[in-house]
Amino acid sequence: MNKLVENGQIIYNKPLSDDVNALCLAVPQVVALAQPGQFVMIKNEQGSTYLRRPFGVADVNKETGQLVLIYRKAGKGTQELAQLDSGAVISVEGPLGKGFSFKNEGRTLLIGGGVGIAPIIYTARHLGAEMTGPKPVILLGVRNHKELFWSDFVEEFSEKLVYTTDDGSYGRKGFAIDAVPDILNKYPDIRHIKVCGPTIMMKGIAELAIKQGIECEVSLEKRMACGIGVCLGCTFAGKSGKRWKVCADGPVFDAVEVFG
Repeated sequence: MNKLVENGQIIYNKPLSDDVNALCLAVPQVVALAQPGQFVMIKNEQGSTYLRRPFGVADVNKETGQLVLIYRKAGKGTQELAQLDSGAVISVEGPLGKGFSFKNEGRTLLIGGGVGIAPIIYTARHLGAEMTGPKPVILLGVRNHKELFWSDFVEEFSEKLVYTTDDGSYGRKGFAIDAVPDILNKYPDIRHIKVCGPTIMMKGIAELAIKQGIECEVSLEKRMACGIGVCLGCTFAGKSGKRWKVCADGPVFDAVEVFG
């Protein structure tokens, strides 16, 4: 595993909505190795939490060496993180885990829900700007119209950007899975689905993809203490009977192994 620990200076730590922030760090060594779908473990030395926290790599700029993480202010650790200003230093361990796989055949449908949309950004950039195939179709499931800030990160890399909102305040009312059949009908060249978000969302989409014979990868979220497969705190039993470590073997897995 290619990983390292690097102290990164905060470039910005800005709110995207009432409870979601974007954190940009200068960590050129980590960025040089990062691949779409991987994660990092960060440590706020000024905070009160002891263990490192996992965050999916939202985006990178390999020219400037900058890493972007997007997080929801949900607990004490992320509330403390949100108080840090530009210039503060955070310890970053990574990049960690196995990310998404890519093939130069057919189109990809990227699906994200909640802050699980974050890893979709770098994946969209890779597919839309760095590969030669067709641009991906991107489907995002959010709470309401106040969470449309994701467009700023992914729209330029997409063939089509589709939103569903829980309350119907923008796009299609309902959940992301509700929009998948229409998208597959409109874009019959879709051969791959990559999804990150709530487990119930990923399960429904994975089952639909498996039924239609479409290759599907899911990015799992689990509580992690070490991030390198030592503590065994993030394991799960796959459909094959093998016990997997989300941090070391994933977080990206074939949907058949997780939900098949």
